[in-house]
Amino acid sequence: MIKQAPLVMIPGPTPVAESIRQAMAIQTYGHTYSGFVAIYKECLTGLKQIFQADHIIVTGGAGTLAMEMGLLNTVRAGEAVLVVSHGVFGDRFGLIAKALGIHAEVLTCPAGQVVPLTLIEEKLQAKNYKAIIVTHVDTSTGAMAGIRAIGQLAHKFNTLYIVDGVCASAAVPEPMRDFGIDVIVTTCQKAFGTPPGLTMVAFSERALQRREELGNVPGYYSDWKNWLPIMENPGLYFSTPPVNLIVALQEAVKIVLAEGLEERYSRHNRIAASIRAGLAAIGLELATAQEALAPTLSVIKYPEGVEDTAFRANMEQYDVFVAGGIGALKGKAFRIGHMGNICINEIVLTLYAIERSLCAGGYPVIPGAAVGEAWKTWQCY
Repeated sequence: MIKQAPLVMIPGPTPVAESIRQAMAIQTYGHTYSGFVAIYKECLTGLKQIFQADHIIVTGGAGTLAMEMGLLNTVRAGEAVLVVSHGVFGDRFGLIAKALGIHAEVLTCPAGQVVPLTLIEEKLQAKNYKAIIVTHVDTSTGAMAGIRAIGQLAHKFNTLYIVDGVCASAAVPEPMRDFGIDVIVTTCQKAFGTPPGLTMVAFSERALQRREELGNVPGYYSDWKNWLPIMENPGLYFSTPPVNLIVALQEAVKIVLAEGLEERYSRHNRIAASIRAGLAAIGLELATAQEALAPTLSVIKYPEGVEDTAFRANMEQYDVFVAGGIGALKGKAFRIGHMGNICINEIVLTLYAIERSLCAGGYPVIPGAAVGEAWKTWQCY
């Protein structure tokens, strides 16, 4: 039997659309070539539109580098920040702060839930923090923060507001001016749907002013001031950018803007509703509280008797790749990413593989129940 390449349905990297694959496959340009400079400029302009950003930096790296850049350029060693953590990646901000000598107070909650707004307000009222940091959607738990409401609190207490958009950007609204966000740190391989390898940081004039106030910062590649001249004129040189990845990102940005932001956000909600209807039809439960669900991924609890490694190995046998749980949910749940440039076809294939994998593990499933309910929801959404 011919073996197909697995459908990658993890929370990043996500499936790469053919036009993005083709864009990345072009001959590698010189990074100061006028044709590439035009592509880079157009990409940056489109990203500013998506985020309502005053400034944007896109260069080689990953989401963790973006997180570090967001902190290093806005907070001094010895200053205090409030980290609102909903899982592994919120906790990571606390670790990055510690590495930079920044005092981080980390608010946590049970896996799959969100920190109450009242608790956040109490903390901001009791102490002066240089910044509040929130992960919009934590990839480990599927929990989505109410970033607009938290932004109102940040404004009330005159605190710089940093949002980790890695598992939300281009799938869930993150308008910086409307939500009072000063910095968004994100990357390319999730809802933007390109291969991994890019660090993306969007920030406001207020955040740039904070950078100016800091003077020297403990970084060189990570220093916004070294990158801003390049973002204003990509024909200049600071460090060689990943040319093909930026060309791919420009194609992704064109896809986002052509679809329309509101339409794209609505499609992600439709995808999430459909796949969750299918999961519920075969008795599977989510690990994330209903009020905290994000449209970009689902974290699904294993039924009794279903073993993590064997289940995911079976999924791969049926040509679909899903992610295991991490952090507090390791071995207890699996994760499906459903963001980026996907539609009902990927949902159907994923649910079909889940049905077969559960059956192979001895869990009773009516064949086609999940697929049928997802299709019905998609049609009626």
